[in-house]
Amino acid sequence: MVSPMFPVPPHAEAKGATDVKWFAGLAMQAIIMQQGVPESETAREEIALWAFRMGQAMVAADHNLHASDAG
Repeated sequence: MVSPMFPVPPHAEAKGATDVKWFAGLAMQAIIMQQGVPESETAREEIALWAFRMGQAMVAADHNLHASDAG
């Protein structure tokens, strides 16, 4: 199981977003701010796929660089 970026108490209802989901959300925000929200469902799905790929890349880079271990 992947730990959330911002841990919450065990009794909390929501477990929080995984690192990939958190970074994907940030990536999605960036592209939508730049291009706007497309009208077609296909184009929206492409943005979501791109965002998740960016989130995965961020997590992979973090692991490769041991960036989370530094702090």
